[in-house]
Amino acid sequence: MTDFRSLETFVWVATLGSFRGAAAKLNTTQPAVSQRIAKLEADLGRKLIERHSRSVHPTEKGRELLSYAERLLKLRAEMRAALADRNAVRGVLRLGVSETIVHTWLPRFIERVHASHPRLALEIEVDISPNLRNRLVGHEIDLAFLLGPLSSPTIRNRPLCRFPLAFLASPKLDLPQGPVRLAALARHPIITFSRGTQPYVAVNDLFSQPHLPPIRLHASASLAPVVRMAVDGIGVAVIPPAIVADELEAGRLHIVEADAAIPDLGFTASWPMTPDGFAAEQLADIGVAIAEEDQRRRAVPPLGGKRRGRGE
Repeated sequence: MTDFRSLETFVWVATLGSFRGAAAKLNTTQPAVSQRIAKLEADLGRKLIERHSRSVHPTEKGRELLSYAERLLKLRAEMRAALADRNAVRGVLRLGVSETIVHTWLPRFIERVHASHPRLALEIEVDISPNLRNRLVGHEIDLAFLLGPLSSPTIRNRPLCRFPLAFLASPKLDLPQGPVRLAALARHPIITFSRGTQPYVAVNDLFSQPHLPPIRLHASASLAPVVRMAVDGIGVAVIPPAIVADELEAGRLHIVEADAAIPDLGFTASWPMTPDGFAAEQLADIGVAIAEEDQRRRAVPPLGGKRRGRGE
């Protein structure tokens, strides 16, 4: 008789394309995975997995089974969550987070998770969105708060929040009051997120106009050096004002009114559609609630609302 453990093993082998990967995910051995797949094939009387030199793939009947197996396992997870109390959700969830969210509402999210799921531990990894995207697709993390959405048939996305970007400068730079032309900003180094991120690309494109002089574009994967260089008057930072509220209030930085708009940063909660993804979905719901509270506090229009300037 087919059991849930064999179905779960089959789903992970088919999803990861690897017996080794499935064994690591299920915290077991490759021989155990092979035995479960063999038992499942014997029970159903069908060849379900084709083995190649470097990977494995489901057969035609295996792909048909995969759809049923994923639905059965998801329904089982939902049933357990509906019947169990909050203390029943346990284990470790690997969470990837963009640094903008780390500097804004992540602490409140962690508090809410600890209150609602006291037996669930979080392993938090902070990285730029392109790296988080790769790790999510590779099933190295279970949930990510990142610049999205991700265009992948195996990933679910939920809109989280939007952070406007702005030009921020120290009073030491003595920039003029009122609208500042890009040519005037281009005289100073421009400091923003690391190469390959949406802000970096947007800033680079904005200052690549033929009538503007070449700029010195400094990039950093960590926001701390960006903020420090801006406060020290080394250059003009292009980051969300929400992450430097203390510096703005103290007058160490101010928002420069430029004559050009920069697209907002739109974040999503994204997670793989896997049999054990129900916990990730629950935490995504918490993330959405916290993000909405933060947007109301910052008086940012909801995602999809109208704003001046260009948007994503």
